[in-house]
Amino acid sequence: MTVKKTSWMIVDGKEPFIVITSLAFAFIVLIALVIFLTSAMLDREELKMQSEAERAFNSVFLALQDSTNKALQAMQDENVSGIGVYNSLGRKVLSLGNVPMTIPLDRFGSRESLPKDGSNTGTATFNKETGMIEYIRFSRLTIMLDTGELTLTENGLLPSPLDFPDVLYLHFDGQNYHHRVTVIKIIGIISTLTLVGLFLLVLSIYRNNRRYRETIAKQESLVNLGQAARTLTHEIKNPLSAITIQLALLKKTLPGNHAEELKLIEQEIRRLTQLTNKVSDFLRNPLGKPVVVDLNELFTSLVMRFDKPIRFSSSSPQQIVIDADRARSVFENLLKNAVESSSTRDPQVEVRITTDKRNFVHIYVMDRGDGISVEDSKKIFDPFFTTKIHGSGIGLSISQQFVKARGGNIRLYPRDGGGTVAEVVLPKSIHTVKLMGVTKK
Repeated sequence: MTVKKTSWMIVDGKEPFIVITSLAFAFIVLIALVIFLTSAMLDREELKMQSEAERAFNSVFLALQDSTNKALQAMQDENVSGIGVYNSLGRKVLSLGNVPMTIPLDRFGSRESLPKDGSNTGTATFNKETGMIEYIRFSRLTIMLDTGELTLTENGLLPSPLDFPDVLYLHFDGQNYHHRVTVIKIIGIISTLTLVGLFLLVLSIYRNNRRYRETIAKQESLVNLGQAARTLTHEIKNPLSAITIQLALLKKTLPGNHAEELKLIEQEIRRLTQLTNKVSDFLRNPLGKPVVVDLNELFTSLVMRFDKPIRFSSSSPQQIVIDADRARSVFENLLKNAVESSSTRDPQVEVRITTDKRNFVHIYVMDRGDGISVEDSKKIFDPFFTTKIHGSGIGLSISQQFVKARGGNIRLYPRDGGGTVAEVVLPKSIHTVKLMGVTKK
């Protein structure tokens, strides 16, 4: 059973990596499939265009061998706008219909790469500028002009020094081809973007569900902890009361040389009493009775309770609506943590208060102490988690509960140049209950 539990814990710890990797792989495969299908459909349209151009070329030039009229009729049937014969420099020699005077042969590829045999296929391309499909073929058939018509000679010879006119060219409307290609590309792009959006949606749902599971598990843990804490504090308070009474009797009956031992016992009793009171604060109604609290007056009184200097600055008088005792508990705890953030040097504690445009007050308690490690930052608000030797780990949990009950937020993050910033954001008005976000200053 132990091995199975350990294996499950290992898998559970790697669950986000496994799930996200699997999702990413699945969606990459789907995107690759979409790209492959889009490419295959574009290739099919390319071959279809090539086939239509070949058919039109063969139909028109075969009809041309009989007469010009048949060639014109074939051009009309095949939707061909014009045909022409060009020399090796791309200049027009003969033509029917509407064709350019010259054609850039380099646009159709190198002369060596084109088929030299008239029986072979030519090359069809779509001209984006004109919207026409252009077809070119190199032929060894000799063609000459006879009374304004294209005819083939019987012996295939041309008198010298005429340039050998072996480039055959035709073009026809390519809007249908362009439309089909555009639709395929749009569908491919939309499909890809849809898959990417679906991946992000699924990833977001998974992360939210995982966060909800963690929140529910944490809440269940807090419920169990609360029930245990109520029982524990109740059971502790009764013995503490009895011990306190007995301690008072011992102080009167024992000789003076036991004063130090009695003082130590009294200190530990006081510490246990404070701890039980804090646990009670954590479990009771966190909102309390909100009243108008002047932050300048509150911090002026709080900084005087510490033996180390604390710099306090505020841009203007600041007031918030919060339970006075809970406000004092929150900020006294933050100041205490800042003052105790370093045992070897002055932590240079500083308090700054500002107001944003959304009517929220930002209270920054900053220090130059030892800072918070990445591992500890994830658990810093957990009840009874502490990095201090004599700490209870309940102070920040109580502070967070009080602040959130008032519609605010509290977070700790590293300070530029070293140390820690504790940022508390609270609404000024009792009607402002939703925090839209906290921005690091």
